Amino acid sequence: MNNKKLRKIIDAILVPLLAIISGLLVMALMISISGAPIGESYKVLFQKSFGCVEVGKNCPIFSTLERATPIILTGLSATVALRSGMFSIGQEGQFLMGAAISAWLGYVIHLPAGVHQFVIILGAMAAGAAYGFIPGFLKVKLKVNVLLSTIMMNLIAIQIFIYLVEYPLRADKTEVAHSPIIDDTAYLPTFFRGAKFGWGFVIAIIAVIAVYLYLWKTKKGYEQRMAGQASRFALFGGIPSDKAAIRAMIISGALSGLAGAVEVLGVHRRIMGGFAAGIGFDGLTAAILGQGNPFGAFIVAILFSGIKLGSQLGLQLKFGIPRELGGTITGFIVFFVAARKFYENNIERVRDWFEERASRKAKKEEVK
Repeated sequence: MNNKKLRKIIDAILVPLLAIISGLLVMALMISISGAPIGESYKVLFQKSFGCVEVGKNCPIFSTLERATPIILTGLSATVALRSGMFSIGQEGQFLMGAAISAWLGYVIHLPAGVHQFVIILGAMAAGAAYGFIPGFLKVKLKVNVLLSTIMMNLIAIQIFIYLVEYPLRADKTEVAHSPIIDDTAYLPTFFRGAKFGWGFVIAIIAVIAVYLYLWKTKKGYEQRMAGQASRFALFGGIPSDKAAIRAMIISGALSGLAGAVEVLGVHRRIMGGFAAGIGFDGLTAAILGQGNPFGAFIVAILFSGIKLGSQLGLQLKFGIPRELGGTITGFIVFFVAARKFYENNIERVRDWFEERASRKAKKEEVK
């Protein structure tokens, strides 16, 4: 590996790492303002998010991984779109479409376990893919801005979802509208009794590997990356950028639809008002902070979920610090990533200082 490539890899890791550290320093400032002890607060935060006292009973790390699962999948969805040059923020709408189809298929059709989950997941991915195809088609055929079209598609999806929960899929007239519970045969198996951490996370890991192999190890994936990163090269290289763009949006939508299915089959067993709000946007954040890499999005999703869970179960319960602090800190981390030029310039200065120091030392050795 040459020095230039090595530096690029190091910078890709250092920038988000420094952004995360900066966010945690801001968190320390906020904790200090609240009057809570900083060291003890951090200890509680990480114990309640990544700790494990007894497997199956008091193991917050599994709750963190369960919460991270749909964010990983929507993060992969955003990664595929961003790598293809499509700044899509439509993960939220595609996620809701996948969740709605999953909840409906979960109690309308009756199939054996194994077959039932498979059919529902396919249906959810198809719904998400169809919803992702629309802005992709509008971009290619009518030159409609993807950012604007996906914003509007999210708003439309939210209204459709509310209508479905309130009327045709509503189970009863309780205070909170919800659909009927899905059949037992539609449940995703869990690893521990009474817990919701299970095969959904395994599906997410498989998706991470599959997306990486597709984008970096296949011809179609190469076409998508070139269409997004070097459009002029793709044009003169004969790469069908229009097809690549639509294909990217279909795959992106399918991954968000899969996230909706996993959340219904593995966690909630139904849909209701306010269902998993913000997961699509959390996924987009994970993709951006993960530098457009599937494994980066995977790590960031787990980190974000842990910070939010630790803020809720640790800081709020023990020190009375509002759980919203977790969301605030993730917002600051994204802000620091957006200021990546600041980190890149300072990394370069530090690197130059070390190189200059090494050069001086080498000259002194020559003189001796």
